[in-house]
Amino acid sequence: MKIIIYMNNIKENFPILNKKIDGKKVIYLDSAASSQKPYSVINDIKHTYENSYANVHRGIYKLSQMATDKYEASREKVAKFLNVKSSKEIIFTRGATEGINLIASSLADSFLNQDDEVIISTLEHHSNIVPWQIAAKKTGAKIVELKPDSNGNIFVEELIKCITKRTKIISLPHITNSIGSILPIKEICLEAKKRGIITLVDGCQAAPHVEIDINEIQPDFYVISGHKIYGPSGIGALYGNKEWLEKLSPYQTGGEMIDFVSIQKSTYANIPNKFEAGTPNIVGAIALASAIDFMNEIGINKITEHSNYLTKILYEKLKSLNYIRIVGEPERRLGIVSFLVEGSHPHDVALLLDNRGISVRAGHHCAQPAMRHFNVDTTLRVSFGVYNNEEDIDNFLINLKDIVKYLQ
Repeated sequence: MKIIIYMNNIKENFPILNKKIDGKKVIYLDSAASSQKPYSVINDIKHTYENSYANVHRGIYKLSQMATDKYEASREKVAKFLNVKSSKEIIFTRGATEGINLIASSLADSFLNQDDEVIISTLEHHSNIVPWQIAAKKTGAKIVELKPDSNGNIFVEELIKCITKRTKIISLPHITNSIGSILPIKEICLEAKKRGIITLVDGCQAAPHVEIDINEIQPDFYVISGHKIYGPSGIGALYGNKEWLEKLSPYQTGGEMIDFVSIQKSTYANIPNKFEAGTPNIVGAIALASAIDFMNEIGINKITEHSNYLTKILYEKLKSLNYIRIVGEPERRLGIVSFLVEGSHPHDVALLLDNRGISVRAGHHCAQPAMRHFNVDTTLRVSFGVYNNEEDIDNFLINLKDIVKYLQ
């Protein structure tokens, strides 16, 4: 389907941003949690259900073949989006959380042993902590915490200090979801590769803002979520190095992941089908391709420039207010600014902003260890999408200042 991008006012592409809630137009500043969806994605979902929906891979009739072709074309598009050589290295998942769980569970089954070590950072989303805790409990492996400095920077030199002869896995974010700090992920993967250590990168917060080049970064695994990049919820992708995917045991069983089944034993399909048990989110996968088309039509470099500009403007304006404490001051950040209002609980401020049509996040952002690192329980978090602009920031700040006066 043809995509129309209204570059003069990109909000026009997003129906929800042109509606009013309680008489107020929505200013959406919570894209790190989930992005809004453009017409092209919404229309593609509708179009698929109305014109070409059937179960994939299993039917010889034309409708099934049409659905299969679109589903596999989306896999190719995701591979190109991540600069992956073979689409067989792309596994469709329900999202990044499932991708991490898949790898942690499969590595626990066949690779991790007693006293092996898994390095994760203090700044992880819980989805990159709990799966490794379960894997460690199963195997007797140990979790090693890579601590950031007081500003929220994670440096390669500190990572190297954490590595021992028992280090088997390093699992880190590309960009952190709590404060938006950018990790030197290419250098991290290089150091791991030198030592034969497996790397998994959580790319959820990077994929909406920067070009992802797997061929350059060279992780063993990389995960993204569709709903963060203007696609539907319930769909994501896992890149896995072919050699590892072929060695690992399946995460779930049944459906398309089988080759041969008898009562006593079964053999498994080749990758990627080996890791896609049951009926997949067919329409979600197809619509994910539309979301990637939408981003490509704008241009990833333009998106990066736009995100950098908005992040810098918001940071500087918040920093100038004497009642604001910025939480986390990393050297490099993108798309996210977390902060506190002196004397006010984040939930109170967020609720009052919501009453004025402004959507921000208040909470621990599924990153409780990160919150404890900064000696806070919760923060306010503003995060950006392609539809945000400087006017949104100005409106947010005008209303924030008014709310602070009210609360004081």
